[in-house]
Amino acid sequence: MTDQLGAIIKNTLKAIESGKEEIFLIAETSRAETQRLVNELSQLKIDIKEIISQVDCQDKVERRMRQKLMEVNRSYQKYTQKEMMDTYTEAKDAQVKLQLLQQKEVQLRKRRDDLERSLTQMQVTIERAQNLMTQVSMAISLLQGGVVEALQTQNHEQRVEMGLRVIKAQEEERRRVAREIHDGPAQTLANIVLRLEIAERLLELDPSRVKAELKDLKNLVRANLQDIRRIIFDLRPMALDDLGIVPAISKYLGNFQENYGIKCELLIEGRERRLLPAMEVALFRLVQEGMTNVAKHAHSDKVDISLIYREDWTIAKIRDYGKGFDAKSAMNSPGEHFGLVGMRERVEMFSGLFSIHSTIGKGTLIELSIPSNQEGGTTT
Repeated sequence: MTDQLGAIIKNTLKAIESGKEEIFLIAETSRAETQRLVNELSQLKIDIKEIISQVDCQDKVERRMRQKLMEVNRSYQKYTQKEMMDTYTEAKDAQVKLQLLQQKEVQLRKRRDDLERSLTQMQVTIERAQNLMTQVSMAISLLQGGVVEALQTQNHEQRVEMGLRVIKAQEEERRRVAREIHDGPAQTLANIVLRLEIAERLLELDPSRVKAELKDLKNLVRANLQDIRRIIFDLRPMALDDLGIVPAISKYLGNFQENYGIKCELLIEGRERRLLPAMEVALFRLVQEGMTNVAKHAHSDKVDISLIYREDWTIAKIRDYGKGFDAKSAMNSPGEHFGLVGMRERVEMFSGLFSIHSTIGKGTLIELSIPSNQEGGTTT
């Protein structure tokens, strides 16, 4: 029975993986189409601006010709038959040209509105594809891990629950990284491609401007490289593996202070020591999540971070001096405060303790404690 179920799971995984690739292709195709629509919309807006200017100019011409025609009609004795016919023809031509330009403006505006609607729909499609990929990834992870473990243990409910927590944390991390890459390097790279196309055209039209354009592009690439390095650091700080939790947090706080303008002070109590890699990663992520909450919600100009080493526990405290909030209500509303609830769940996965105290107008203190009886060695 177990072999049959294993085969079923294997075939199901293969089908889901194939579906995941299809969803990815849909998302990528949608992104490419979105970029094409953005470029077309940008050019269309320029065309609309130009046609509006032409319509305004032609409207003035048409009014002048109508006025001239009225004058000719009033004083027809002063004009020859040919002059009257020429004036009538010019007025008629001016009117027709104005109507054509106005019609073209209407068509361009309609095309712009259609493009904007298409862009909105395309963005919805991309978002749905991303959400679907997240759900499919969770299903794959569960089938690869949680279900197989459940077949091999009697206490499978607890393992599945723990597996779901781990998967949720993983997927949130993946979503965060994907969002950072999409909003940062991906957008910048798209801009770089566009600027390179402009530079390519300038080579033929105005070579003297190419040098300045390439200089701007070089600065853009450098800034993009900085963003990518920051994302890599946030994903897995190299200092965490090489030096430990304190240097990693210290470097992260330095970047945080530079990015948000919030003063950060790191305090260390007790004898610093290395923990198991998984515990150090967990501590780093918890501090990172706590600082993200400060940046988004606290409106504080200062944060104190304490790392306390005791014989059996490693404790981290994050104190801000911002607006504060109703902590009890927040922890009872996981849908609205997923970050804090996620922190609590991550601490509980290590059999740790989590507490949050907040006073309106005075700030917030987050405290988390993780048992440190599983050490990886003492720092030298």
